[in-house]
Amino acid sequence: MHCAYFESARCRSCTWLPRLYAAQLAAKQQAARNALGDDPGVHWLAPVASAGSGFRNRAKMVVGGSIEAPVLGLLDAGGAGVDLEDCALYPAALHAAFAPLRRLISAARIAPYNVPGRRGELKFVLVTVAEDSGALMLRFVLRSREALGRLRKHLPQLQAELP
Repeated sequence: MHCAYFESARCRSCTWLPRLYAAQLAAKQQAARNALGDDPGVHWLAPVASAGSGFRNRAKMVVGGSIEAPVLGLLDAGGAGVDLEDCALYPAALHAAFAPLRRLISAARIAPYNVPGRRGELKFVLVTVAEDSGALMLRFVLRSREALGRLRKHLPQLQAELP
């Protein structure tokens, strides 16, 4: 899988990315065999390969940036937000949810949590898509309950915008 984030060193989450996918599967199956022992009564099936991209049904996005320009992704070494909205691991339904989520954060005036400064309110947004129905589940990880009223106030607009 080609990943511009990995190639530019903005994200190092996919540590196995430089390996060919077939080699990844073989190494993971061997690790499972090593961990479970060599029981002659166990019959190992061939591993089931997933799609090369768009296979992850959940995104745990750190919220960085500012109220006016929230960034969804992860934090760099200095605590600044790194945009990962175009990550190839996410399916189209997750990609389609990110812009409405950023608009909600701005409209509700929820300050992204600043880790180095220990200020702000919104730490993470977790988005999960149900593969069979396409329904989305959102979880907002807040530092306190202070922003809940504003979040609830703007929720109908978010629901109208989400796929």
